[in-house]
Amino acid sequence: MTTSLIIFIIYTITMASYPSSIYSPRDKENKSGVVYDALKKTVIFAEDIENDDAEIVAIETELGTLPKGSKASVKARLDDIDSRIDDHSARHENGGADEISVAGLSGELADNQPPKAHKSSHANGGSDVLSEADIQVLHGLAFVIDGGGSAITTGQKGHLEIPFKCEIQRVTMLADQSGSIVVDIWKDTYANFPPTDADSITSATPPTISAATKAQDSTLTNWTKTINEGDILAFNVDSVATITRVVIVLKVKIIA
Repeated sequence: MTTSLIIFIIYTITMASYPSSIYSPRDKENKSGVVYDALKKTVIFAEDIENDDAEIVAIETELGTLPKGSKASVKARLDDIDSRIDDHSARHENGGADEISVAGLSGELADNQPPKAHKSSHANGGSDVLSEADIQVLHGLAFVIDGGGSAITTGQKGHLEIPFKCEIQRVTMLADQSGSIVVDIWKDTYANFPPTDADSITSATPPTISAATKAQDSTLTNWTKTINEGDILAFNVDSVATITRVVIVLKVKIIA
């Protein structure tokens, strides 16, 4: 039996202690006078065995001393892992044993998800009914007074029917040139048409431009701000100077 074969047999017997313990190889050395030659393919040198030793120690260390875990064999343990991986997706699906809810997710969903029962929950009688205070739809009502190139005259200039219930939040006046103008706004029902001065909704603070081209008021002191569906507004010029064209815009919040 050659020296190299004896070394290999000793090496094989020594490593048989795994998995009860990690292989701890002895130091190897070539027979006196033997020099390592990587080109000799039919001779086993101490260097070859030491390289194998290092790899075996690394593998056994990675696996640990109980690679089979609680199973009968390493293969049985790997088969069990495979079966649990295959079952993983099904357990987390809708209706699975470990279903993932939206609350358990973070980031954006891959597909658009319509809110569950969203519309019905906010509808009248729903579990989360939206009240008028929860909704704000804004709209603009505009009325133009045009003198046809001449200075606007005083008096009533026309009417505007409002087809929805709303609340006035702001009035804006925009003139074609610098000047002054005061426009009162009257309101009455269709049945009582036409509105008169007694139906004024602006109290003592009607929309007013004073020596300027524009004016805006969101305070609306003592105004009657609510307009009912079908009410008629009339626009009456109380006084004017220089201005030949003006636009009155009412910013309103629609009331359901």
